Amino acid sequence: MRVAGAIDIGGTSTKIGIVAADGSIVMRDRVPTSLGGEPEGVVEAIRLALGPMLEKGIELGHSIEGVGVSVAGFVTPDHSAMVHNPNLPKLREFPLRRALSDSLGIECRLEVDSNASTIAEYQHGAGRGAQRLLGIVVGTGVGGGVIIDGRLLRFTGECAGDIGHVIVDPGGRQCTCGARGCLEAMVNTTALIDLADGRPVRETVTAAREGDVRARKILAQAGHWIGLGLASLSPIFSPDRIVVGGGIAAAGDALLDPTRESYRRHARPEFAEHTEVIGSEFDGWEGLVGAASLFLDPVA
Repeated sequence: MRVAGAIDIGGTSTKIGIVAADGSIVMRDRVPTSLGGEPEGVVEAIRLALGPMLEKGIELGHSIEGVGVSVAGFVTPDHSAMVHNPNLPKLREFPLRRALSDSLGIECRLEVDSNASTIAEYQHGAGRGAQRLLGIVVGTGVGGGVIIDGRLLRFTGECAGDIGHVIVDPGGRQCTCGARGCLEAMVNTTALIDLADGRPVRETVTAAREGDVRARKILAQAGHWIGLGLASLSPIFSPDRIVVGGGIAAAGDALLDPTRESYRRHARPEFAEHTEVIGSEFDGWEGLVGAASLFLDPVA
């Protein structure tokens, strides 16, 4: 079976695993991104966790094509390093691709996490069949990718730009980027934890699915801001489908119904009437699946 190793480096945790060509995740785990403090510590933590998975894959007879790496932030034109992300300052300008290749002893390829997530949706998820796909992922940060007629939109930082920093509330929360009221600042992990008085986001999502009124109100507020942000982005990218991903998407209709309502209320009529807004089914692992595609089924 053709498989690839995959790494998805986020601002809080790093997901690792082995992914098959059909998009299924054969093995998976996660480690704290902050482990070790310095970039070398992150690389070592990944090696210790992913190395045994790669060895196990070989023992099982899998053909491991390489290791795809999804990283939060902009990357250099040659995809050798991450160059901008306020949530991962210690990885900026670090030769991440070379360090991981040397540490793991196998070829690694680097991609922007928002691109990887959108690729996963386009190839194996809720974005299949879309002509103009906008994918957005909510987590420690908020990122997004765009695929038009099967090709990735590469504009700023080898991606569609920092679309999580469209301003939705000028009087809103301070963002790590320095601005105030960015979509990211209003709906990211920190914002949702604060609204829930310290409860982890996954617990809020679970409670909302079980009908907890307060949890549903928190997700409804997040949906309001997400819908407004997507309505603001639609005239730029003209999507026929929008996929909302990240762990928060596991809330299902508790998040998506308010998101769609807000989107229809704020979007230009042509988008409000014709653009689908749907949720990811990857439960936050879409970046891992997209990272593996760098070897299994690359998208230009």
